[in-house]
Amino acid sequence: MTTTRCGAGVATRWQMLRIGQAARRGAAGSITRFVALLFATAALCLAFTSLVAVYAGYEGTQERTAARSPQRVSDGHAKTLARYLLAHDTLSDARSYTVAYVEPVRPAIAPPPGLASWPAPGEAVLSPALLKAGAEDHIAARYGKFAGTIGPHGLASPSERFAYVRPAHSMRGIVDARPIHGFGAAPEWGNGDFTHQRPIWNLLFTVCGFLLLPAAVCAVLAARVGADERDRRTALLTAMGALPTHRRLIVIGEAAMPVAVGAAVGAAPAAVGCLIDVPVPFVDFTLYAPDLRAWALWLAGMVLLSVVVMLTAVTILHRHRRSTARATRPHASRPVLARFACWACPVFLLTASYGPGLSPSPTLRVLLQAVGALGGFATLPALIAAACRTAGSALAEQTRRWAGPSALISGRWMAASASTTSRLVCSVVIAIGITGQAQLWMSRMAEPVRQATAVHHIVGDSIVRVTSPKPITREFAESLPGQEVFLSLTESKGTIRAAGTCTDLKAVQLPCRSTTATPAAEADERLRYALGGGTDITTIATTPMSAPASRAALVLSRHHTMLDVSEIKRIANRTLAPGTDVSTLGTDWISGGMVLKDQSGWLLCLGLLGTSVLAVGFALNTQAAFLRQGRAAAPLTVLSGRRTVFYGLSGWSLFAPMLSAGAIGILVYSWLAGPLTADGYASLSSTLVLAGLGVSATLGLVLWGFGGASAARSASRWRPNDD
Repeated sequence: MTTTRCGAGVATRWQMLRIGQAARRGAAGSITRFVALLFATAALCLAFTSLVAVYAGYEGTQERTAARSPQRVSDGHAKTLARYLLAHDTLSDARSYTVAYVEPVRPAIAPPPGLASWPAPGEAVLSPALLKAGAEDHIAARYGKFAGTIGPHGLASPSERFAYVRPAHSMRGIVDARPIHGFGAAPEWGNGDFTHQRPIWNLLFTVCGFLLLPAAVCAVLAARVGADERDRRTALLTAMGALPTHRRLIVIGEAAMPVAVGAAVGAAPAAVGCLIDVPVPFVDFTLYAPDLRAWALWLAGMVLLSVVVMLTAVTILHRHRRSTARATRPHASRPVLARFACWACPVFLLTASYGPGLSPSPTLRVLLQAVGALGGFATLPALIAAACRTAGSALAEQTRRWAGPSALISGRWMAASASTTSRLVCSVVIAIGITGQAQLWMSRMAEPVRQATAVHHIVGDSIVRVTSPKPITREFAESLPGQEVFLSLTESKGTIRAAGTCTDLKAVQLPCRSTTATPAAEADERLRYALGGGTDITTIATTPMSAPASRAALVLSRHHTMLDVSEIKRIANRTLAPGTDVSTLGTDWISGGMVLKDQSGWLLCLGLLGTSVLAVGFALNTQAAFLRQGRAAAPLTVLSGRRTVFYGLSGWSLFAPMLSAGAIGILVYSWLAGPLTADGYASLSSTLVLAGLGVSATLGLVLWGFGGASAARSASRWRPNDD
């Protein structure tokens, strides 16, 4: 008897699931609900797996960085097996990379991870990313003979720019060349990409805010798509005596297929990432496939979690109304609050735009900007709803005179259901606005980079600063082309002494022989930028054969032409001590700006992804509302004699609001950017502008075609009845 009851219970549950599947196929608007559930589950799955990918990437990066970090010899507790010196260099794109000068002292020490053997004297081993990025700079010949590439297990990530160089001459006597006895220590500052890596919680919070939160909103919207018809079905099942468990199983059976397909779609990026290295858009970073494979079980768990969360949301948000009379009872509106929000929104936006300029303190300026922006976003839906109501009434009034049925019906529907259109528009506007604010603040942090870039634009590559840990050799000066000016620099009691031939000194407007100091402001303007406008310069004339005795020098072009910086660096690496720095003016600041640019790229990438998720979620929600309108307007087929009228309805109800949402979002982004860009410390992102307009326009076109076709197909099944 017990076995029979258990078998009957299992059979009943399976029957309820099959009823749910049949209900999904037979319901009106089933395609829209299927797509909505599929997309929401895929977004959730992508967000969950992205969190795991962030953790996997950070852990893999730190493990490989630690494996190649040198074990320093301290207090004679270990034998010196090699010498190790970290330095940094840049390519023509101003991106910094790490150069590790290595020299084995004893044959017992193993080479660093990623190297099959130690490079011979005068050889260099480069990472594949550095070799590719530096092709135009002839990076393969910069440090000597090219001896191969670093293996992937010796790099923090496949996109890391890193080089191992063994100098042609011994590193003995160089203070910064530290003795080591092996590799495998705690990651140290300056070692590759680890130098610029932000705390892991920073990126995790960014993923949660820009991807997981929009995915959760999208899941709630998808769970409520087609709620009216499911409420009627639930009332029928309740009247037939169905238990709450039965109703939940029917709902799960209805959603199981789209949720499963959505989880598979959302897991596809993680699956691809486990097979091949995946570059992140807008960011100079490549996710290493073995890092993800090490967390494959966690990724699979996140896929299952997305299915469980979505099915739970569908079940919980399927609210059963016990009284149908209560469902049709009119609800009290709050016109006073709505009117207040309509007036408050422009006030908040004006405060965010003009308030910081009138504020006396920096703290108050930032506070006014933040309060104005947040208040504007909070009250914007009410203002957009009022605008939709007014625009709908105006559209209906105008097209009534033109006898246009599509615009007339859309205008009436927009005026009556302004909140539905408002949610669609506001989702895009607020998403673009928040992403834009994050991008603006990141660009504002790069003000020193802006100043350095301005200096670099003035002097360009016509001047190079050389700094060496040992005195600069005569061989370096003699190896420079004859049209270049070479000045050896030393500092004494606040005065810079420049040594060079008379020809070189006169080329930069310095006296050949003088007993008094010359202000830098009276010499070549490049010296003013390199040494400072208030610096005094004394000059010493030398012969071409005299050897410079300083550790700093300037190389300038005679006629403000561009120097071959890559060739000068190659000469320096061949003739000067390891660790010699050769850079143009402002390069260090610009390199730091590239780091900020890459970090803001994460905001841009995740922000655009989150904006797209929100836009699609609200668009599908509006699509479902439009299909209900389309079914109600089915008799228009008889009156107009054609079904193309539904494409007009779709155009006015879906495409026009989506296109307007993109334009309004860019307008709000530009408006709120005023205080941040007024002083030139921040700049608008053309990528964000084009992406915002492109996403809204593309999504609007898709909804236009799909909505019109779905409404026309629904109308074709309409038959007159006695209602």
